[in-house]
Amino acid sequence: MTVEEFVKNFYLERQYLIESYFESGSSADVSALIKALNFDDIQTERLRQILGATLRDAFYTILLGLDGEATIGRDQINYKLLDEENNELTGGDIEASAFDYFHNNKFQVDKGEADFIATLTYLPTEEGGRQSPAFSGYRPHIKFPFSEMHTSGQQTFIDRKIVFPGDTVEAEIKIIAVEQFAGKLTEKMKFEFGEGERIVGVGEIKHIVNYKLR
Repeated sequence: MTVEEFVKNFYLERQYLIESYFESGSSADVSALIKALNFDDIQTERLRQILGATLRDAFYTILLGLDGEATIGRDQINYKLLDEENNELTGGDIEASAFDYFHNNKFQVDKGEADFIATLTYLPTEEGGRQSPAFSGYRPHIKFPFSEMHTSGQQTFIDRKIVFPGDTVEAEIKIIAVEQFAGKLTEKMKFEFGEGERIVGVGEIKHIVNYKLR
């Protein structure tokens, strides 16, 4: 096992745990406790955010602690962790890989299903934003600053199912006009997204996944 595979498994385990907590018919103890709360959609999504952030911080801290880069409990010491084939996983490489997976969207980039990954900020309703929440898969139009042309851009939210007016979220974006924007996008480029003439949010490109757009 490589260090990257080791860290990726932690990332996937976090995803599995979050989904199991909110999955219909799940036998997980946490799932039963959540159902007993009888939360509405807004409350349930906020709880998903809290648990997702908590598990991210916990798993990330454990990985850094194993690498001697953070405290576990009250101790910050170096560990020597070997897999069953005697490959050493600790020794300084876990920290960088953990950052990539838990804070820099490596899993989504490696999937290669998006054209780019962006940070999206939805305008509050009182500032012209949506009246209702957006669900993952939402397809507003996108306008980049260098062109008057609009394109449809599907937003697949990362670690979220629902986004409310005023929220900020990271998302995988898939556009339908790749050829028209080929070679024109850059990381940190800002854009607007909206419905008809109404702008409902702004975004900033974090990673360009589709090499044609670079």
